[in-house]
Amino acid sequence: MQGTISRRLWAKAGAERIPLTGAFELLPICNFACKMCYVRKSRAEVEKAGGLMDGKRWLEIAEDAAKCGLLFPLLTGGEPFLYEDFQEVFAGMQDLGMQVSINSNASRIDQNMARWLGRHTPTRINITLYGASEETYQKLCGNGESFLKVKNAVRWLKQYGVPIKLNASITPQNVQDLESMISYAKECQIPIQAATYMFPPIRRNAAMVGQNERLSPEEAALARVKTNFLTGDGDWFWRQAERFGRFQKGEERFRENSDEEKRCEDKKITDENVMTMHCRAGHCSFWVDWQGNLVNCGMYASAKISLKERSFAEAWKELVAQTEKVCCSPACIHCANRKICHPCIAMIAAECGEEKGCPEYLCRMHAAEAKVYQAVLEKWKSGCGDAEVFPVLF
Repeated sequence: MQGTISRRLWAKAGAERIPLTGAFELLPICNFACKMCYVRKSRAEVEKAGGLMDGKRWLEIAEDAAKCGLLFPLLTGGEPFLYEDFQEVFAGMQDLGMQVSINSNASRIDQNMARWLGRHTPTRINITLYGASEETYQKLCGNGESFLKVKNAVRWLKQYGVPIKLNASITPQNVQDLESMISYAKECQIPIQAATYMFPPIRRNAAMVGQNERLSPEEAALARVKTNFLTGDGDWFWRQAERFGRFQKGEERFRENSDEEKRCEDKKITDENVMTMHCRAGHCSFWVDWQGNLVNCGMYASAKISLKERSFAEAWKELVAQTEKVCCSPACIHCANRKICHPCIAMIAAECGEEKGCPEYLCRMHAAEAKVYQAVLEKWKSGCGDAEVFPVLF
C-alpha cells in the first residue's frame, strides 16, 4: 500500500511539475580531497566568489519551495557537516513539516552529533564509503585517519536509530576494496549502492570534459556487473543479463528515426522517451547550488536562475520551461540501445562538452557490460552453477 501511494505521489508530481524534492548544496567545501570530486572548492575560492549563504537564507528558500510543493529536501555539499548553520537549517526544515535527508562522508559525525540526529531523525543519511582501509582513504581522499571516524559514525548512528544508506564511488584507487565494502555493509545490515561511472568534473574545472580520475570504460563495466551480482537478488541479476543480451554493436545499433529527431530539433517534445531529461530533474526535482542558483541537477544545468533576483515560484516555472526544451543527442536518438543504456543529458554534456555529442566513454562502457553479461549468461545456460559462472567476473 505504501509503495502504491509513493508511486502515485511521484507520478502526480511529475505530471503536474510539482517540485516535490530538491537538493540544497550548502557549501562546496570538504575535508576530503577526492581525486574524482565534481565540485570541491577551497575556503579562499568560496570567499573570493562572495562567500556562503547563511542558514536564515537557506530556510527562506526552503519555505518558498514548500509553498510550491517541496516535501523531501536533501542537504548536501561538499561536506554539509562543515556548514556552520547545519543544525539550524536541518531543524528548521523539519519544523516546516519536511522529511529531510543528508549526504555526507560521515567523518565529522561524532557521538554527540549522532545523538542529536537520533533526536531529530532524518529520513535517511547517505554516507559515501571510499574504501575499506586507512590506506585506501589516504590514497583516494588524502585523509586516511577518517576511515576509523567513518566506521565509528556508522556505529553511533545505528545506535541512535538513524536510517543509513551507504554509497560507494568506485575508482582506480579503491576498486580492489569493492568486495570488502559490500561485505562491511552486509555485516552492518545497511543497504549499499556502488557507482562505477564517475562524471567528468566540469563544475570544478571546465577543461575536464570527458576526463576524470576513473576506471576505463571496460573496467567500469566489469566492476558494475560484479557489483550487481554482489548486491542484487539473483532473479534481478539474470533479468539484467537478459536485457543486455539485446545490446547491439557497431552500425547495427543505428536506425532511421527522422520523425523523433525532427520533433527534438523543433523543440516540440511530448514523448518523454525522446527527451534526455527523462529523470525527475526539472520535472519534480531541483538543485540549489551554494551560491543560491536554481538548476536542474548538480551535474548539469540547462538553466541557472538566481534566487536572489526571482521568487522560487517564478524560478521554478522558468526552470521547468527550460528543461522541456532539452533534447536527446541525435546519436542517442538513432541508437537502438537507448532503452538499455538510458543516456542522460548530464552525462552526455560532461563527456562531450555539449548535449548533442556522442558519449564514447558511455558507449564503450555499456558495450563492455553487455559482453560480460553475455559471457556469464552463456555459462549459466550451459548448466554451470554460480561457483563456475562467476569466476569469469572476478
